[in-house]
Amino acid sequence: MPSSGNGPFGYKGVWAKIDLGERTVRVEPADPAVYRDYVGGRGVQARLIYDHLRKTGPLKDPLSPANRIVIGSAALNDTAVPTAGRGSCSFIGPMTASPGPAPWVPGHAPVAGLLTHSSAGGLFPNMLKRAGIDHLIIDGRADTPVRLLVADGKVEILDAEDELFETVDGRRVARTASAITDALTRKYPGSSTMCLGPAGWNLVAYACLTGDHHRNFGRGGAGAIFGSKNLVAITAFGRGATAYHDAAAFAALAKEIDAQVRTHVADPKWTASFRPTTGTTWWLDRTFNGKYLGKQGGYLPWHNFDEGWFPPEDQAKVGTDAFLAISGRHNVCNRCRHVMCTRAAKVEAGPYAGAGVRPEFETIALWINCCILDRDALFRLNYLCNEYGIDTMTFGSVMAGAMDLAEKGFMKAFPGAPAFGSAPDMIRTLKAIAYRTGDLGSLLAGPSDRVIAGVGAANPGAALKDIARCVTTAYGGLGYAGIEPKAFPGMFTAYGTSNRGRGDHTYAWTIQAEEGGLEGAGNLAAYVAGGQTGKALVDSMGLCDFFTEDHTSEPFLALYRALTGLEYTTATMTACGRRIYALERHVNNGQGRTRAYDAYVPPKLTVPMTGGALKGRAVDEAYYGRVLDAYYEHQGWTNDGLVPAEKLKELGIA
Repeated sequence: MPSSGNGPFGYKGVWAKIDLGERTVRVEPADPAVYRDYVGGRGVQARLIYDHLRKTGPLKDPLSPANRIVIGSAALNDTAVPTAGRGSCSFIGPMTASPGPAPWVPGHAPVAGLLTHSSAGGLFPNMLKRAGIDHLIIDGRADTPVRLLVADGKVEILDAEDELFETVDGRRVARTASAITDALTRKYPGSSTMCLGPAGWNLVAYACLTGDHHRNFGRGGAGAIFGSKNLVAITAFGRGATAYHDAAAFAALAKEIDAQVRTHVADPKWTASFRPTTGTTWWLDRTFNGKYLGKQGGYLPWHNFDEGWFPPEDQAKVGTDAFLAISGRHNVCNRCRHVMCTRAAKVEAGPYAGAGVRPEFETIALWINCCILDRDALFRLNYLCNEYGIDTMTFGSVMAGAMDLAEKGFMKAFPGAPAFGSAPDMIRTLKAIAYRTGDLGSLLAGPSDRVIAGVGAANPGAALKDIARCVTTAYGGLGYAGIEPKAFPGMFTAYGTSNRGRGDHTYAWTIQAEEGGLEGAGNLAAYVAGGQTGKALVDSMGLCDFFTEDHTSEPFLALYRALTGLEYTTATMTACGRRIYALERHVNNGQGRTRAYDAYVPPKLTVPMTGGALKGRAVDEAYYGRVLDAYYEHQGWTNDGLVPAEKLKELGIA
């Protein structure tokens, strides 16, 4: 890899290997071959975890000291390319664990947790790069609470101060994410901090890490991994600039791409045009009634995914315009231009009055799925999730399941169980989960198979399959996203084959294509696989999902060459994406993932919807099986979902 004399171009060329148990830090040169073959960010982290597990063997417990967590950035981070501010965090996720017997799942095969990648924006990823480190590779567990300080190429393990903790219900717990961030910002002015909240400290399976008050490594449970390691926070500060292979060429090409992004955002025929005003909330109206260049809608989830529609007069209370009405100034990630999707928000009066940021579509949709129709309460819940350090999406899925269980009479042994449509119940339960207070909070803080077993033990006369029917996150599910799973077979395939857990929506997105007529098992399979390859590259480049340009086109690759000196063609860059996705899948095969995991369909999703534009739709298990057959064939995997040795060799994976 070409070098600037101080490291490779684009990258800093430095990894910090941290053993919290030994309290040691080794700052060493990065492997240039790993950067060449895995690009950066997510891809490099997948390789680092793969190499770790080759030495230790498959991880049995995601909350053990043996779980490696890697946090870092990519070559494009902190450059002039619009949206080049996304960081990566990878680990084996506790929410996706299903290691014990699960008689409610036909053909259950144990899964010990899946390789999870989470992306976050804000300032922290770019500040970490300015501090001189590409990736923090964190192993072991500290014997007392610690934090990390990264500054000017140096990494220190420091004792976590008492001011980062408080006593709640007689127990010492981490303070809220904003309190920790504010304390460390006062200590290190101009820095950026990524930290857990009380949920991570209390090992909630879907606890997140929060940076800059409201930017999160959200899905999968990174906060719980920090808590399991006695690690409270990472603070980064630096002023290091990015080195360019050809600075003049990069500046010229970046200017061209910037103009293209600006043009597409300004074009009302592009959905990107909605983002500066509505952010992601335009999807609320599109999913419900087909506005914003949609078709007919009918796929905004309701009542724990039973339906995709509810009375229009109720939808108006929590539609796109309702959230636009409380929106304020833009509050965007570092290096974002033109797309500008995040805005501050404020509720002026009432029980949920306060200031914060506007919730995202997926968050709102999954709380509407709990039948919550109070916009101000949804705003308040979003604020509290950021404070406690809880992934909003998984929390929504867990709540919908708990409400379904309560409605069907299974939660009598858990006082205070939430009811559909009750925002106060949901807020109270959120706090109970974050602090693991009471039987209810302790129950719902764990992965879903433990929830099913716990509810089953409290209802000895009930059939476990009836309890599990209420829980769509059963069998180590990450939680379905804000698109009704019954609505589109391609999207359900994307949900089922996402490397970071069944239900995830970010690794492939099919809605526009399926609304436009995409159908057929082979076509759906190829589209999903192509989306997964592209998303692996976006995450590995440090770009936002909303970057509008083709990152495998020759103009973009010329820009990447001017930055790094690395030569890629469209074919070789695409091959990197396939390599990353296959490696992640291979790691997950070692963790127990097979076709059994992908093929599981929560029984309630096979029941047709009874209203709305997509009335009658449900998941067709037989058809989904045919799409899975085509998907595995397209990927070159076995029909049981395993990546064979010859495919690993073909992709250059040792």
